[in-house]
Formats: sequence, C-alpha cells, structure tokens
Amino acid sequence: MFQGCVFQSVGLTLRGLIQSVDELLPSLHGSVTTEIEGTKKLLNKDLGELITKMRLAQQNSVTTLKHDCVRSMLAAAHTLAMDSKNLLDAVDQARVRADLAKTRPDQKPDQEEG
Repeated sequence: MFQGCVFQSVGLTLRGLIQSVDELLPSLHGSVTTEIEGTKKLLNKDLGELITKMRLAQQNSVTTLKHDCVRSMLAAAHTLAMDSKNLLDAVDQARVRADLAKTRPDQKPDQEEG
C-alpha cells in the first residue's frame, strides 16, 4: 500500500508542475510552447511507464525477478526525474527569453547564479 501512496504523491506533484507550466504558457513565445507541450506529453508517458514497472515489481516481489524489476522501476523513476528537470529548464529558459524571470532578493541583477 505504501507504493500506492508514492505513486499518488508523484502523480499529484507532476500534475501541479504541469498546471503551473500551463499557467505560464500564454505569456511565452509560440516557438517554445511546442517544445514544452512535447515535454509535458513525455512526462505523462514516463509516469505511465513508472506505474507499469512498479506493478511488475509488486507482482514479482517474491520471485527471483524481484531485483531486476526493482532496477527497472528505479530506471523509470530516474527517467521521469530527468525529463521533469528538462521541462523546468525549458520553461526557465523561455521565461528568461521573454524577460519574465525574476532575480532572487539576495541576488543583484548583474550577479550570475552559481
């Protein structure tokens, strides 16, 4: 049952990320929205793949395939995390190009992030 809670948490977090991106999309240039939309679709596919791998790991939890299934599930989770980061990077770059990015309060405008 714990794993179901993990999926629900990941799903809700991913939904929140996508909703925040959707709110920002109208203010971005049209050329980047296609890339961002494609990345969002990829994230949904990644989540589906993670769910499939998790179910397979649950089904094989008492078999000799357990470790292979868990390894496969972790690889799917890693892919989802990397694609989420790619989405965030694409949105950040688009915000900078659209001059919508805000500097942090503790950072001067001419100071680079490091």
